[in-house]
Amino acid sequence: EIYQGKRSEPLPSANTTKSAFSRFQISLGYAHKDRMTVMEMASWLEQEIQQMKGYDFLQSSHKISSLNSIIADSVLNKINQNTVLLENEIREILSYKSFQQPDKIADAIRLISDKKLWDEVGIIMGKTAKDVKQQLTAIVDRRNKIAHEADIDPTYGIGNRWNINEILVNDAVNFIEQLVEAIHQIL
Repeated sequence: EIYQGKRSEPLPSANTTKSAFSRFQISLGYAHKDRMTVMEMASWLEQEIQQMKGYDFLQSSHKISSLNSIIADSVLNKINQNTVLLENEIREILSYKSFQQPDKIADAIRLISDKKLWDEVGIIMGKTAKDVKQQLTAIVDRRNKIAHEADIDPTYGIGNRWNINEILVNDAVNFIEQLVEAIHQIL
């Protein structure tokens, strides 16, 4: 949305000169494709207009003002095609990152927003930012114990699992749902 001009770029944080969005790195391959689009714009536009209006239309004289809507529509379509490429590039880059811990989630949100994430989430959820982050961290830590340590409590010997029950699971699920809804409201 920022690339398309539908959302404003977030402001830089206090200790930087560029926003997280501006610092986000994409591959040279994508940058090259974007540059080639601009460099080939004249011939591409000619082909687009010929497809839309026909060969005879191109052979006659026209004022720029009469071509504005055709050019604008064609360029917008091309930008939208590039947006798909950019979205794929972003998904590829971010697919290797984990957005579970509060700091990592905040880093990701800073790519598109300069809002104080945890302060605003805390207000919506009726908790302090610290409490929200601590509860999320506890859920993520427990998830990691289950996924990576077979949920075994090493203090009691092998084979004894950490206590868990339906209430703990429901509380975690409800908290995560509320958290996601709060973030959605903020953005």
